[in-house]
Amino acid sequence: MLSAELKLQIEEATTRLKNGEVVGFPTETVYGLAARIDSEAGIKRIFSTKERPFFDPLIVHVASIEQAKSCTSEWNEMAELLATNFWPGPLTLVLPKSKNISDLITSGLPTVGLRWPAHPVAQELIKAVGVPLAAPSANKFGRTSPTKAQHVREEFGQAVQVIDAGASEIGIESTVISIKFLNDQYQLALLRKGAVLQTKMNEVLFKTRLRFQWVEAIDKKESPGHMQHHYMPSMPFIVCRNPHLKLSELSTILNTRLAELPDLIDGVKIIKPTQAIKKIEFLKLSNDPAQAAREVYSQLRAASLRKPEALCFIQMPQHKGEMWESIFDRLYKAASLIVD
Repeated sequence: MLSAELKLQIEEATTRLKNGEVVGFPTETVYGLAARIDSEAGIKRIFSTKERPFFDPLIVHVASIEQAKSCTSEWNEMAELLATNFWPGPLTLVLPKSKNISDLITSGLPTVGLRWPAHPVAQELIKAVGVPLAAPSANKFGRTSPTKAQHVREEFGQAVQVIDAGASEIGIESTVISIKFLNDQYQLALLRKGAVLQTKMNEVLFKTRLRFQWVEAIDKKESPGHMQHHYMPSMPFIVCRNPHLKLSELSTILNTRLAELPDLIDGVKIIKPTQAIKKIEFLKLSNDPAQAAREVYSQLRAASLRKPEALCFIQMPQHKGEMWESIFDRLYKAASLIVD
């Protein structure tokens, strides 16, 4: 049962969305920046507010499987199976888009990413609006995703209303998979790792009569967050994959290699030091990957406010398993530099 305050916030957000505005709203993964899929003005405002290039597609959020079916021209047995088992939840299915989805949402691609979020506030907002919502994460393009309403306020100030429902439970973006039917079987490609793990999907898939195979996603442009640099904090962030490296050696490497980096990669500003790094702060995450996922963006944002000369995360041998792979997908893209 939602509080009276949350109901009022949803009511205000619904009005704003109807008027072609964007709003920040909570999901179980991260906070999103939403517009109605039938509002061209709202969709354009997502891109302008985020300063996001139009080549990066948006995920469409629904509140039922029936709504999802209205967004795709090909709701197949595989989509039904995965949606039945993992929706509502942090899984995005990439399918051929229907005429209800504009090219603006999909960056001109013939496919659309669809997700039914598990967060009750997200569900109530979509139901109140009456149409699905297009929504990337509620942050400036290439920067660290928000997991609290305060993060959205820090990013956009009073320009964006945000529904405040506390911290996101999962803390990293959804798993994204594409579904294609070729040569009498389904081709599944993991476009972005998240909290719905491939092994969990396989447990469901191996019990079915559907023929399928996992294929390597050579081109991940169908998924948001596919670029080399994403989720970046506002100070130099480094991932060190060599836990035996001495601090003095690490400092020397950073001061040499960070200065050699280009200013921009794929339109994302690379954060470099303005002077020689003398002191390195270290990012500490829980050894439990589920807890680490909840912490990672919040910790990166907190460090950005402290403005250390450089922030470093040491990758340890115990950081193994699928959920850690999902976390490192974000950490590697957030990093200005990866040191081996």
